[in-house]
Amino acid sequence: MNRFAVVLAFSFILIFYYSTNAQYLTIDPSPGKKEESSIRLQLIKSGIVGINSIGHLTLTGYGLFYARYSGRKGTVVEFDVSSTYTPLFFNKNDQRNTASHLLNPLGGLINGGITFSHPLQVSENKVSKVRLRTGLKWVEAIPIKGAFGKNFLDQFAELGWVYQNLLAEDPLENKQLYFLAFPHVFAHYSDAKQRSSFFGNQLPPAALGYGIEVGLEFNRNLQLTLLGSQFLNAESAALKKGVLSLSVSYALLK
Repeated sequence: MNRFAVVLAFSFILIFYYSTNAQYLTIDPSPGKKEESSIRLQLIKSGIVGINSIGHLTLTGYGLFYARYSGRKGTVVEFDVSSTYTPLFFNKNDQRNTASHLLNPLGGLINGGITFSHPLQVSENKVSKVRLRTGLKWVEAIPIKGAFGKNFLDQFAELGWVYQNLLAEDPLENKQLYFLAFPHVFAHYSDAKQRSSFFGNQLPPAALGYGIEVGLEFNRNLQLTLLGSQFLNAESAALKKGVLSLSVSYALLK
C-alpha cells in the first residue's frame, strides 16, 4: 500500500471512527459548584482533522490517554497525551512549517499537557473561566542547513479566559447551540542550541505570542471552530505572520 493510500485510510478512521472536536475547546456541561468531586479516565478521547493558512493538513489523536478531575467548587484539572501528524503540507519555508507545530496547541509528534480551569462567573446560560495549560511537545521537523537532528523538545504554557454561551435550546428535542471563545497568551521555550538548529536566530529560545479560538457547537456534537495565533517576538517577517486554523468536527461521545 502506498503512502497516499495509508493517509486516506488513516483520515477515514479518524473522521468516522473516533469522536472529534476542534482543537481542545469543549463545552463544560456542569460548571460551578458540585455536590461531590469526580474523576474520569478515558483512552483515545477524540480525533481532530484540521487545515491551516500555512497549507498544512493535520490529523490529531487527542487524549490517547485522558484523565479529568472535577472538584466540588468547580475547579477542573485535566491531563492528556496527544499526537499530531501532518501528512500534507504545501509550504516550502521549513522554519514556518516548524513554527506551525508550535502554534498548534496540540502540535507535536507527542504532546502531553495539564490543564487547570476555574469558573469566574456562572449563570443560567453563560459561563466564564480562567484556564491554564502547560506541558511538553516532542516535535519532528527539518533542521536548517548544516544543523543536525530532526527532533526537539518544546515546553509550553497557555493562559486565557474561556467563555461559553448557550445561544439557543430546544428541550423537547434535546438540542442546544453554544458559542465558545478562548482568548489567550502563550509562551514556548526550547534549549538555545535546539532552537538555533531549526530557526537560526529568527526565533528566540523563549517565544511569546497570543491567540484566540472561537467556535459554534451544536448539540455537543457538531462544531465549527476558527483558531488564530501569532508570535510577538520572532525576528523574521515570515515567523511573525499570524496563522489561521479551521476545523469542522463531530463528537461521537458527549
